[in-house]
Amino acid sequence: MQLLPSELYEVQRSTLRETVQITGSLVPVRELTISAEVTGRIEAMDVREGQAVAEGDLLATIDVRALRNQLEQQEATASATLAQLDLARTQLARTDSLVRRGTASATTLETETANVAQLEASYAALQRQVETARDDLSKARIVAPFDGIVSSRLVNQGTFVSPGAEMLGLVDIDSLVLEGGIPVTYGPRLRVGQTVSVRVEGVSDRVFDGTIDRIAPVAVSGTRVLPVYASLENTDGVLRGGMFAAGDLVLEESGDSIGIPATAIRTDGDQSYVIGIVDDRATRVDVQVLRHWNRGRTAEVTGLTPGDLIVSQPLEQVLDGMRVNRIGG
Repeated sequence: MQLLPSELYEVQRSTLRETVQITGSLVPVRELTISAEVTGRIEAMDVREGQAVAEGDLLATIDVRALRNQLEQQEATASATLAQLDLARTQLARTDSLVRRGTASATTLETETANVAQLEASYAALQRQVETARDDLSKARIVAPFDGIVSSRLVNQGTFVSPGAEMLGLVDIDSLVLEGGIPVTYGPRLRVGQTVSVRVEGVSDRVFDGTIDRIAPVAVSGTRVLPVYASLENTDGVLRGGMFAAGDLVLEESGDSIGIPATAIRTDGDQSYVIGIVDDRATRVDVQVLRHWNRGRTAEVTGLTPGDLIVSQPLEQVLDGMRVNRIGG
């Protein structure tokens, strides 16, 4: 009997895992639509879709001459009120001195005291108006709130905008989230912090490590699918939002164990065994199956030693004592 390398398996110790598949799409951890906060015409907008920006970079400028004029008027009014307040305080001190010497009436003192209090309140209100005008003016400079990439540009230079008008989209793809789902029957075995090995469509030559961050408490109505969210690092920028991904979520694992393909297991009544290859001859080896892993594809057994060579496929024609010839390896 001739056997191919694909029909044989060399026994070794390894980490056995029980997994469940999670599928879904990748979305950025941080995604923001930047809107105008003041009224005015866009004076400059130099960023475009796909451009990388750093936190604090200037994205756009709104021409707000009216706000600047308003700030100057508020500052001038506040300065004039402060001058009146200083004069009123000086007059109040002089009147208070005269009242103490008996040369001025108490009524005059009360009137000037009330005038000072009124001017103090007016000046405080004007100071708040000045701060509000300065804040509004600062909002004319649109800056990046975090490091990211411009995902959309919704307006152009010269466009007139008002508060709430959407201007730019900004995303951070240094970290992505796999928004996927698994059958709700696995819910009791899920834990935050469990690992996921993720393969992404279009990047088939790589496996990305992910970690479960969040688990929905309720399955999607009518589907019996439980939403699960796993974070992935994307420091080299290979991944993009919207990519389809599938991953193996590790539910449980056992290190330094002997696991063999489940297809290698044969039964003789209540006894499980495998066909080993010793000196190019098939030999029956009794084993005990402890449990199955990897969704039933791997059997954890005792009775084998690392380095043993066994038939991994259900080849019924390979019998105990038969001479075999290994080809291609």
